[in-house]
Amino acid sequence: MKYIRYILFAPFAAIYGFIMWIRSMLYRSQFIGSTHFDIPVISVGNLSVGGTGKTPFVELLIELLQPIYNVAVLSRGYKRKTTGFLEVATHHTVEDVGDEPLMIKLKYPNILVSVGEERVIAIPKLLNEEPDTEIIILDDAFQHQSVRPDINILLTTYDNPYYNDFILPMGTLREPVSGKERANIIVVTKCPENLSEEEATKIRKKLKVKENQKVFFSTISYGAPYPLYTQGLTFGLMEEESYVLLTGIANADSIKQYITPKVNELVHYEFEDHHYFKLKDLLTIKNNYPYIKHWVTTEKDAIRLKEYAEWFDDHDIKLFCLPIKTKLILQNAHDFETFLKGYLEFYFI
Repeated sequence: MKYIRYILFAPFAAIYGFIMWIRSMLYRSQFIGSTHFDIPVISVGNLSVGGTGKTPFVELLIELLQPIYNVAVLSRGYKRKTTGFLEVATHHTVEDVGDEPLMIKLKYPNILVSVGEERVIAIPKLLNEEPDTEIIILDDAFQHQSVRPDINILLTTYDNPYYNDFILPMGTLREPVSGKERANIIVVTKCPENLSEEEATKIRKKLKVKENQKVFFSTISYGAPYPLYTQGLTFGLMEEESYVLLTGIANADSIKQYITPKVNELVHYEFEDHHYFKLKDLLTIKNNYPYIKHWVTTEKDAIRLKEYAEWFDDHDIKLFCLPIKTKLILQNAHDFETFLKGYLEFYFI
């Protein structure tokens, strides 16, 4: 069945891939201009459609750089119901600015977070709003070549690296694998924590990086789930309890694998990425599993569930949030911070 699908979609993938290749060539030859700004711009993105862990990686960058520099984050605000440039405030809703920008703003209220579809237009507006900004992090901007970043970070997952993937619609790649050449740094995300140096070396060879490209590896680190709307509950999972895992993210497999051995029973309700939860979704879950009074979700999903806080309280359902972080691993993990800060220090000389 898989091979039939490949045969059917191959012509469309070839056309789409050729169009994206031509687009990149026009930017590379400067036939289509790209803008470079006077302050460092760090782009975080991927070749595939999603699920590589971009937002946790943006948070890692914030935590590394915020103590030293005035950091701003710019995102397009995927699935928001507004358009144009908008500075994110803590009172905004998901409909105003999108779930990921709002989540970042709530976690890091002291930094400037903005949304804007056209980054080349949004960056001057961002700098006008906050002229003291020293570094801009672009979330999900690898294909947005109208801005020429100083550091281009490409993420690809351990389970589905770009060298095993295909161009849309055969696979999940937004552009041909040759697009990786624009990256300064390639990070293989969602690796097993015990990934060996030997396997990492094999992966590096398959990535086919150039001498000027640096490769790093990261894994997912989970914090203790905390109660969202119910006061007085303890943090963490209880092994004697049953839980509903409610997600609307690109790939929740690793979360499911993490929680399952820690609880008595886990029922997973999985929706599409950035799904706007509706009351009927919650009622369906409750009616199908009325005996499960503990639900767990991600921080990103919690933003979209905020309006149902009263509903959870009325139905005596305890909703827990599972914190997710990116952690660099292996012997060269410390080199990432050294390279990043070293480049920026040189920039500000």
